[in-house]
Amino acid sequence: MTRLLPRALLSQFGKVQDDGGASLIIKNREELLSVGDREGRALALDILEGGLAAADPYENTRKLIRIEGNRLLIGGQPEMDVSGFGDETIDLSAIRNIYVVGAGKAVQRQAKALEDLLGDRLTAGAITVKKGEGCQLERIQVSEGAHPVPDEQSVAGAERIAAIAREADEHDLVFTLFSDGASSLFALPAPGLTLDDLRQVFFLAIKYGSQQLIHQVMPYFSAVNCGRILRLIHPARTVNLIMQVGVFPRWHGRLPETGSWVPSWPPAGRRMAAALRELQARPWYAEFTPALRALLESADPRYDVPDLEDFRRMCFSFWQPIDPLQMVEGARATAERLGLTGVALCAELHAPSAAAEIVLANVAREVEIYGRPFPPPVALVTGGHLDVPVGSATGVGGRNQEFALLWGRDLGAGRLASQNVVVAALDSDGTDGPGTQHVGGSGEFVCMAGGVVDGTTAELARARGVDLTAELNNHNSTIALMKLNSAIFTGNTGACLGDLRVAIVRGRSG
Repeated sequence: MTRLLPRALLSQFGKVQDDGGASLIIKNREELLSVGDREGRALALDILEGGLAAADPYENTRKLIRIEGNRLLIGGQPEMDVSGFGDETIDLSAIRNIYVVGAGKAVQRQAKALEDLLGDRLTAGAITVKKGEGCQLERIQVSEGAHPVPDEQSVAGAERIAAIAREADEHDLVFTLFSDGASSLFALPAPGLTLDDLRQVFFLAIKYGSQQLIHQVMPYFSAVNCGRILRLIHPARTVNLIMQVGVFPRWHGRLPETGSWVPSWPPAGRRMAAALRELQARPWYAEFTPALRALLESADPRYDVPDLEDFRRMCFSFWQPIDPLQMVEGARATAERLGLTGVALCAELHAPSAAAEIVLANVAREVEIYGRPFPPPVALVTGGHLDVPVGSATGVGGRNQEFALLWGRDLGAGRLASQNVVVAALDSDGTDGPGTQHVGGSGEFVCMAGGVVDGTTAELARARGVDLTAELNNHNSTIALMKLNSAIFTGNTGACLGDLRVAIVRGRSG
């Protein structure tokens, strides 16, 4: 395949600058509305904008945390209280230092909210964000690491955070901010492992299309995961602000007995031996590096998760100021304001992109032909997190771009063909992919957020010489969508709540 340099392709087929609306999150709206069902596409893009705006990390963090006089108030939003310990009032006169630490694809907007709120009261901080995001902060140090596969800067950023954690004492307050992406951006190998060992885990997760692979093993391979960062921060008090694809289980005032990928989350029970047996049955276990296998097979208790009892003496709380339900509901409400029936079909859809497309396309067909279960015009909104097993494919893409391109192909032919349907999908953090891990090469790649398609997309592809089936087989959705003026560009949105998708059925067939 002849590979085109990303910026050359952008220059040839579209723009990435703001097309006239400084407040718009989607920056290349004019390009996206230059082809196909322009009215339907405009509705779809407006619905995505409404969903993203409803889950703004800055505004929701400021809603949760405020200062009155010498008191720091956290609460007043019971729906955000994960630990269930209730509202907090902290006497700032009794606090010597305040630190902010964290990592993930969407922590900088939260960090900015805290920096603006605390002002000179903030002593220092360190966060790690995804490469290309840049620094928007003044008092908090920002490192840029690699995602979805960690690099040296991911490790360096984690070391800076660990250093602050060790510095904090019983007179201090530490805010921790962790969002999706922290597994790669907060990577600190356990003793005896190297960065290359950790990188193999992430490569295998991409190959097999399974984020669960990472979550299963990083509790043993990381020096800071599974609550270990809280052990370093102790005896300081922590307020933990978390964001993820999904709504965190509530503790109701008791320590949870199940774990989480969140680095600060208290661990579940110690079960390294049982985990090893489960891992050895996985098809990818043989592809672990020798050092990874040796660590697991050593049965060394140092590598098991921390003892949950350690956390009963710590002072901490957990809050989720932003969640996918806010985003999906914001999109649904926007559809209603635009004159459509808005349906939040599934806020936490977790499936391969191809499987999700097949099911949702058949639901749309049922709506279009039979007017059930919802009469058109209707906007079917879904959230969650899709996956794409790429194997050894060399294409460039992402799960939402692939989802959209599948619709673009199927809306143009066969049983699912329709001129009444428009579909748009994006990753809420603005970086869907880019899926270049198996490609190599050098130079910056401008990452797309998702794609928008309609019943004319397949015809446009034929006219422009784009073989949709071949591109899908090679998981090359980014390049295909860019050639069709259908790749959504946002840049970093400041949120990280998984995917947001909308399928609009504008009318009945026939």
